[in-house]
Amino acid sequence: MPRSFPVDLSEYVHLRTMLDSVETGALRYYLEAATPEEEKIRFDYLKTHLMKISDHVWNMPGKPNDGPCPDGYYNCNGCCVSYECVFGSDSKDYK
Repeated sequence: MPRSFPVDLSEYVHLRTMLDSVETGALRYYLEAATPEEEKIRFDYLKTHLMKISDHVWNMPGKPNDGPCPDGYYNCNGCCVSYECVFGSDSKDYK
């Protein structure tokens, strides 16, 4: 559905900045683990918290693979994305 009003550029830039920060920070947090065990702990922490945000913004039910994503998007392990799932993805519950 086309928008009937213009995007507030300052809010849009602020949103992009927050998203960039979360993406970069999450990757850095995960990749700077000192051991494989710490890496797993960090992954589980990030997955739990980031999936809550994803569920909220996509308004999806609480489990992966429940409910459809909007047209043009794929449900990949509970995340609506614009591409089909790639190798390394799983279908385990993320809660």
